[in-house]
Amino acid sequence: MSSNPIDPRFSSASSSSDLPPFNGNSLDFTSHEDPAVESASSELGSIAGAIETLQNRLAQAQDQLNNVAAVQTSEYEIGRLFVEAQRFSEASLSKLEIQIQEILIEAEAKAAEILREATEEAAEIRRRAQQSSSLPNRTAQEVQAAIVGFASVNSELVRELAALSDMLTPSTEHQSPAMGRTPGTVNSQ
Repeated sequence: MSSNPIDPRFSSASSSSDLPPFNGNSLDFTSHEDPAVESASSELGSIAGAIETLQNRLAQAQDQLNNVAAVQTSEYEIGRLFVEAQRFSEASLSKLEIQIQEILIEAEAKAAEILREATEEAAEIRRRAQQSSSLPNRTAQEVQAAIVGFASVNSELVRELAALSDMLTPSTEHQSPAMGRTPGTVNSQ
């Protein structure tokens, strides 16, 4: 055996035109040689055909392997994108939850401040109302006396207005609906 791995005639770079023609049964040589040479030549032709078939199958397998690798790469990339999308959505949700918590804390603080201010204002209003309602007893008696005086003056005015109304009414048989008396008479109350 030689130290050369493959005879250059059988490498993938050699074409089938470099080989002697093969008709299926024997090689066609111009000179008829020894049957052992013919047999060896036939075997070499079969081996060359088998090598060529194997090279074609290897090329097809390599193409299929490349396609599978591309599909696997695509599947891996899609999976990676899904994982990234999930991480992004989880991070976004986490940030949103933190923002919601901050807003709730701010709202609670603002509500507590508003409640405190309203309570202080109500206490101040109550204090002022208590101060203003605690009039001296004498002032309360004076106010009550003024109310009684106004009430008596008002009732006298009502009687006078009723009498005036009766005088202005043309009919003497008509009774005043406001006082329930006949025209021209004055009630003494």
